[in-house]
Amino acid sequence: MRPHLHPAMGQVVICARVARQLAGIYHRHGQDYGISPSTAAYHAGASLPLDYPGMLRFALHSLAVYINLGYSSLQWLDAVLMASHFGHNFRRCFFFDYKVNRSPYPRVTNRGVQTSQPLTLVGHENESDDA
Repeated sequence: MRPHLHPAMGQVVICARVARQLAGIYHRHGQDYGISPSTAAYHAGASLPLDYPGMLRFALHSLAVYINLGYSSLQWLDAVLMASHFGHNFRRCFFFDYKVNRSPYPRVTNRGVQTSQPLTLVGHENESDDA
């Protein structure tokens, strides 16, 4: 059962639904040639005019990847809608494990984003060798 979806989810939801329909159309037309559903999604993305929004291509690429991983298109759509419902950005909606281990609040200083460096004391590198 689908969760109650917030009406203001917007572009992610529209692109996901359109991507699923486009991939289905390409798959139905390519069945005579033995095109797989994931290949149909890739072809649908490649056939879009260059001035189409990039998010629709991104959605078609995501659909193709997840079909290759064994998801059905309906499972993919449900997962995208759920991620969108919880307010994830569009990359996280379409690729569920996108930078999952990244902290949502990186350490920021006046020199930009910093990562923790191992502590080394100057002049005490060989102190344990002298003892």
